[in-house]
Amino acid sequence: MTTKQKLKEAAMRLFGEKGYDGTALSEIAKEVGVKTPAIYAFYENKEDLFMTVFREAMDSYNTYVQELSGEKKKLGAKESLRRVLARQYEFYQRHREESVLVLRYVVFPPAFLKETIEQAFLNSDGLLTSIIEQFILQGMEEGSIPDQSLQPLVDAFLNVMDGLAMQYFYYTSKEVYERKLNHAFDTFWNGVSS
Repeated sequence: MTTKQKLKEAAMRLFGEKGYDGTALSEIAKEVGVKTPAIYAFYENKEDLFMTVFREAMDSYNTYVQELSGEKKKLGAKESLRRVLARQYEFYQRHREESVLVLRYVVFPPAFLKETIEQAFLNSDGLLTSIIEQFILQGMEEGSIPDQSLQPLVDAFLNVMDGLAMQYFYYTSKEVYERKLNHAFDTFWNGVSS
């Protein structure tokens, strides 16, 4: 692993655990085993390093969820939408540090980075919205979702996703989380398919 990659991994973990203000560049450098000035060979400053790891975490999440869009021909809309929620859960389990980092800063961004983080989030949200729209339109084409206005359905599904994201960090029991996921999805589906 390169020094640059080690710096990103240490930064992601420390920014996620201690916050932006609570993490010093010297601490990141020490964890990697380099002197603080070595960071400047790769990043302009602390903000540059932070935004690099934040954007990469968001991109990693998007890529993970977007892999589903290629499966839509094989699966019906209902199963595709359920798999989006399951895929989100898998991402949280497999990429905990990235998940903690993104959630922490989307909800509580440092004031001076608020606009930059919001823009990164909106880019991510646009990609996710596009996938959800495809699956809901597929459901309308299949006849499993009655023709209706698309935007309220997309918004409702994204709210289910956001609620489940918070639930994941509240509950350590896989069984409890999966029960909540299934109940939330079944309630959503019953509402949109009737």
